[in-house]
Amino acid sequence: MPLRHRQAFRFLVINIVLLLATVNICLSVETTSLYSNSMKALEGRYASVDQNRWSIVFVGDNRGNDKKFVEILQRAKDINPLFILHGGDISERGNGQELSHFLDVVKSIKGLPPLFVVRGNHEGNLSLFEKMIGPLNFAIDSPKLGLRLVAVDNSNYLLKKEELSFLSTNLDKKRQHQFVSMHIPPKTDRWPRHSFEKGSNELFQLMSDRKVEMGLFAHIHLFDADIINDIPCIISGGAGASLTWFGYSGDADYHLVIIEVVKDKVTYRVEKIDY
Repeated sequence: MPLRHRQAFRFLVINIVLLLATVNICLSVETTSLYSNSMKALEGRYASVDQNRWSIVFVGDNRGNDKKFVEILQRAKDINPLFILHGGDISERGNGQELSHFLDVVKSIKGLPPLFVVRGNHEGNLSLFEKMIGPLNFAIDSPKLGLRLVAVDNSNYLLKKEELSFLSTNLDKKRQHQFVSMHIPPKTDRWPRHSFEKGSNELFQLMSDRKVEMGLFAHIHLFDADIINDIPCIISGGAGASLTWFGYSGDADYHLVIIEVVKDKVTYRVEKIDY
């Protein structure tokens, strides 16, 4: 091998090693996941929350637009909900650099309420997501508020037996206010495309049997609402990603959804963010 080729090869190897070392350093800084930190913060908020009046903010799909996402997070902070639920697609591919960037954006909003993230189909690296962001399936529970929110991973456009079992185990009629969340919405007459079919009937039956009050979905970059088995279900995918203007029901606006519980009555409202 000519000298110049050997030098170019050594230069390439050195740069690869330095790049891998940088990634490892970035990952090692995240000693705990966003979910773990948020759960700790949420426990403290339970003690001071008004049982007769509390709220949750729901957003989804921010990838590719930090400016708009920061506006939405700032507005969520001003509302001061019990917590923020993100319906997924926080990145383009879900690699370590992108997830670290997402966490940096979140941390830039000082005093932000606890933030929980549902895995989206763009969070491609499953192990990194679990390490840095949180579990694929999780439940948020408060006996004091009668609250249970159960989130599962359906990013492969289906609900597998494991996810259905998790929903069945964690949804409890003893909790008055139960919510279900996942990234991809179920297939209905209103949502025939960009939705999932396998497992949707089982989901609808579980939501009815366990008296779920609302279904929270993302994935389509707009806001829309439907009633499934008398249960309000919403799509919120307007946290920054390029909006879906054509071919779908709903409003193509950047927005966040505020779910309010006042004296045990659950309502929601949509707050639009300027373009």
